[in-house]
This record gives sequence, structure tokens and C-alpha cells, in this order.
Amino acid sequence: MGATTSATTTATTTLLTVQEFIDLPETEGLLEELIEGEVVSMPVSGQPHEVPKSNVIRLVTVWSLQNPGLLLFCEAAYQLDDRNCLIPDVSLIAESRIVPGSKGVFQRAPELAIEVVSSESAARLERKIRLYLAHGAKSVWTIYPQERMVRIDGAAGGSKRFYDDEPLLDPNVLPGFSVLTSAIFKGV
Repeated sequence: MGATTSATTTATTTLLTVQEFIDLPETEGLLEELIEGEVVSMPVSGQPHEVPKSNVIRLVTVWSLQNPGLLLFCEAAYQLDDRNCLIPDVSLIAESRIVPGSKGVFQRAPELAIEVVSSESAARLERKIRLYLAHGAKSVWTIYPQERMVRIDGAAGGSKRFYDDEPLLDPNVLPGFSVLTSAIFKGV
């Protein structure tokens, strides 16, 4: 997506809109997001990334079966604005946002975006958290497998860290949800 000027060695990047990004041909086996107009490829994830993701899906599914109203998605795309289309590892959106017959990606941030940290740079991850919250997310969970820690950033500001045997709570999005943080890291 970049163009190089012929007179110098300076590279310039062509910024894309979400529609231009969606119109690009898909590359099999490669997951890509659009962050501030730039296409960002995400590497293939391994077991340290996928095991906590599977655990959180299982745990939140149990909660959602008893608390209808939110739908759980894995690697769904969300158009936040004209230059940002993000794909959280796991997300929950209100059932009321589902419009039968709709096509394309979801509009606005999910109510809850969950990112499992593997190889993403800290700066890019922080940018994504800010984007989710600025575009309607109520919470963003960031799961750090190496540290065995979950950080929850809320729309009202501030963040909280949860470790090992602390109960993981997010009453703004998942009222009544409570599991030991260590359950997210079972098998890691």
C-alpha cells in the first residue's frame, strides 16, 4: 500500500478509507486491520494467544447464556469511522444492533472488545484501546498471557488490573460476571 518517490528514498504511505480497505483482495491466512488509514497485518497466532482466547470465549459464553442481550463474536470486523476498521480477538455487541439482512462489517465499536496480547506493539495496542473507547465501547479487556494479567479500560476513564486469584469483574458490561482471573490463563 506504500508508494516510494523516485527522486528520494523517502517512503510515503497511501492512507485508505475503510471502503477501499474492504475492497482490497483478501490474502488467505492473513488477518488485517485498518488503523488510521494504514493496513496492519496481524501475524498468525500461536498457543499462548489462542488458549486464553478460547478460555475467555468459554467463560463469557456461560455468562451470556444466563444473561441474554449481548452476542459474542470471534474476530469480527468493526468499522469505527472512515479510517479505522478493527478486529478484536473477541467482542460482544448488543443484540439490538443486529439488523437482519445487513451486509458488510459491524458499525461502531463493540460494547466490549477483548484483545489478547501476543506480538502487537504497545503503542499500537494503546491506540486501538483509545479508538474502541472513543467510538462507543463500554470496556476493553487486554489479556496479557505472559504476565497472567487482564487490564480493563472503561469508557468512563481509568483502568484496573486483575491478577491470578482476583475475581475478574466488569459490571458496566457484564453485570454479575465474576471468575478468577487465573481461569483465563488455564493451560497457558
